[in-house]
Amino acid sequence: MRLCLDSFVPPLDRITTGTAKWVRELGFSVVGVDLEPAVSVDVEGCRAVRAILEAEGVSIGQVWSVDTPLVRPDPGESAAHLRLLRDRIPLAAALGCRVLLTEAGGLHPANPWFPHPENHGEAALERLIEALKEVAPYAADHGVTVTPEMSLMTILSTVARAETLAAQIGHPGVGINFDPANILNPLSLYDSGTLIDDAFDRLGSRVVNVHAKDAAPRNVPLIVHLEEQPAGQGVLDYERLLRRAASLPEWTCVVIEHLTDYGQVAEVRRFLMESAAKAGVRFG
Repeated sequence: MRLCLDSFVPPLDRITTGTAKWVRELGFSVVGVDLEPAVSVDVEGCRAVRAILEAEGVSIGQVWSVDTPLVRPDPGESAAHLRLLRDRIPLAAALGCRVLLTEAGGLHPANPWFPHPENHGEAALERLIEALKEVAPYAADHGVTVTPEMSLMTILSTVARAETLAAQIGHPGVGINFDPANILNPLSLYDSGTLIDDAFDRLGSRVVNVHAKDAAPRNVPLIVHLEEQPAGQGVLDYERLLRRAASLPEWTCVVIEHLTDYGQVAEVRRFLMESAAKAGVRFG
């Protein structure tokens, strides 16, 4: 497994040799980048970015397809997002990355990450499966795995639903992004190791990407609130997570994301390196 920095990496059109050297100085050799509507880039541009990074010993471990939730209330919007995701597959390949992340989506009219009662039904999951089935062969032809992200309030909210999706698609062009902090709830919060083991037991090699952040409770009465935290500042069982992630192919990334303070980069990296050593594994 490889340790990948996703926070504070500039947009593709602003990546320079200086960016690559900065990444190396921070102790990383793998980064995550975004494909987003605001940045216009073609295949040749992506190849140029890849060349800049690789000249300094840096590779791209995750490409995030921004604003392509695959299931929305309007089927026309869903279809447009699927077309955009498909168009981005050759860009991910040109960047030299195996993993193209996307949002599973949701039926809340304002935001695909917001809760909606139909997000957890069979019809919504079937829509997601059909969309991914459509794009899977094209992704595999480019050496790319389209990877929806799990999150508690979206369509891909549980390990069981991810297992169903992986089994019904059954194609190397689709994998799972495992972000345990995203699917913890008040009952599983203090037993995250069990959730992690269950995920790896059921999903196995369909996990092609792991996100590194944390979760902690907020001290309020009656209705429990969970808060996202940087890795190491919550209660997630990172020794268990890294031990299980180490069984995946060596190119699989553990991705540091959502840091809001630049000073957290070294702190989180140190925590993950120490946790890996305690777990008896190491980053490649």
